[in-house]
Amino acid sequence: MLIMWGICLTPAVLAQETDIVIRDVRTELRDKVWYLSARIDYQLNRQMLDALQNGIRLTFSLQAEVNEVRNWLPDSEVVALRRDYELSWQPLSRGYLVRNLGTDEQTAHTTLFAALHELGTISALPLVDASLLDADASYEVSLRTLLDQQNLPGPLRILAFWNDDFSLESDWHQWPLKE
Repeated sequence: MLIMWGICLTPAVLAQETDIVIRDVRTELRDKVWYLSARIDYQLNRQMLDALQNGIRLTFSLQAEVNEVRNWLPDSEVVALRRDYELSWQPLSRGYLVRNLGTDEQTAHTTLFAALHELGTISALPLVDASLLDADASYEVSLRTLLDQQNLPGPLRILAFWNDDFSLESDWHQWPLKE
C-alpha cells in the first residue's frame, strides 16, 4: 500500500520541483529615471541540474515592459526591456558562474544556491526615463523571466521542444508604476 501511494505521489512531486517565482518587486524614481528591483526564486529540476553538471550553459531571459493603461483603447507599450543571464558550472574551480550577457559582468559562486540567489537578485535596473512618460497617464509594469530554450545546444533544443524538462517560465507579474 505504501509503495502504491509513493508511485502515485511521485509525478505530482516531480511536476512541482521546477519553478520560477517573482517576489518583492518594486520600482523607484531617482534622478528622473525609474528603476526596477526584484527578488526571483529559481528552482531547477534534475534534468537541468544534470545538464549544468555536463557543461550545458543555461540562459535565463528577464523581460520587463512598461505599458500605458488606457480606458477605451488597448494598452500602449512604452518600453520593452530584456536582459539575458547565463548560468554555468565551472569544473576546474568546482563552482558556478553567473554572467550578464549584456555587460559581460560575471560572478563566481561555490554553491548552486548562491548562484541562483545572485541570478534572482535584481537591483536598481534602469527601466524607463521619466521624461518619456505623460504625468497625467497611468502606467503598469510587467515582469517575467524564463529559461531561453533557443540558447540550448541543437540536440537539447530539439528535445526541449518535445519534452517539458527544459521548460521553465514565470507568470507575468504586474503592478502599477507610481511614485
